[in-house]
Amino acid sequence: MLTRIIYEDWQLVFPVIALAVASSIFLAAAWRAARMKPAQAERLARLPFENE
Repeated sequence: MLTRIIYEDWQLVFPVIALAVASSIFLAAAWRAARMKPAQAERLARLPFENE
């Protein structure tokens, strides 16, 4: 069923680290977007359409 991942070459660790970093950045952005106040979300949604 579940097998332990054995790295025979130390370079194989880098993709795992890169995946962990990218996943943590994505989860942080998703968490921040999920906790955003509705007024701020509305303001950011209209931002591209505002003329100065």
